[in-house]
Amino acid sequence: MKWLLLIAIGTSAGVIVGNAVAAFITLLQIIPRLIQNSDTNLFIKWYERSLVLSMTLFSIAYFLGFSLNFNGYITIIMGVFFGAFIGIFSSALAEVLNVIPVLTKKLELKEYVFYLLIAIGLGKVTGSLVNWLVLAKIK
Repeated sequence: MKWLLLIAIGTSAGVIVGNAVAAFITLLQIIPRLIQNSDTNLFIKWYERSLVLSMTLFSIAYFLGFSLNFNGYITIIMGVFFGAFIGIFSSALAEVLNVIPVLTKKLELKEYVFYLLIAIGLGKVTGSLVNWLVLAKIK
């Protein structure tokens, strides 16, 4: 009986978190903006399928304890791509919350918006690389 209760609680928590992530991605309109910026309207179904498939596969990999051991060079390449995604994600969140327009207006940085966005993205990439290359070896 205890196991059934734990399974029900775990499943319901997973469904809630999954719905929250999907709502968050929908709210930020990341996929429509990527489609619009890359002019790939013909591939909308591929975007949807890849998002659902990747979330499902990473959830399964997490529960099964699956891990990949890569050398440092492959980790750096993966870190750049993951960092770029996190940079896009955090920039979209900042845009939705109007953080960047308010910050540039208050600090009079209108000429430096491009550099501010690049700094955010590079900061996320650097943080990811430090986490994977330095902190992962300490554990």
